[in-house]
Amino acid sequence: MLQQQLSTDSKARILVHPPDGLPHQVVATYLDNCRKGLQSLKDAIERLDYGFAGVYGHRMKGCGAAFGFPELTETGAAIEQAARIRNDADLQSCAVALEAHLESFEIAEA
Repeated sequence: MLQQQLSTDSKARILVHPPDGLPHQVVATYLDNCRKGLQSLKDAIERLDYGFAGVYGHRMKGCGAAFGFPELTETGAAIEQAARIRNDADLQSCAVALEAHLESFEIAEA
């Protein structure tokens, strides 16, 4: 997937071109669902639900790869690892990084 930095507003944006064979709307829906699910992760971290956080990270790792988002794959793996060892500080940092990634993606029209 070709990604390109955009400078809009004060934040760097990443223009994402969907991988071959994936329609624009499918990738856009995936990212919307990731953005909506982020609050569930934050809630799990707050209540120290390492099981939920670990499963969330595992899914993010797998789905990120499937949709062509290496940033999400790496962050998902880090979330999964932090949950496994019950590292609250790393979980918080991962949630912040995930949110930044999700806010930076902009899907390119075909």
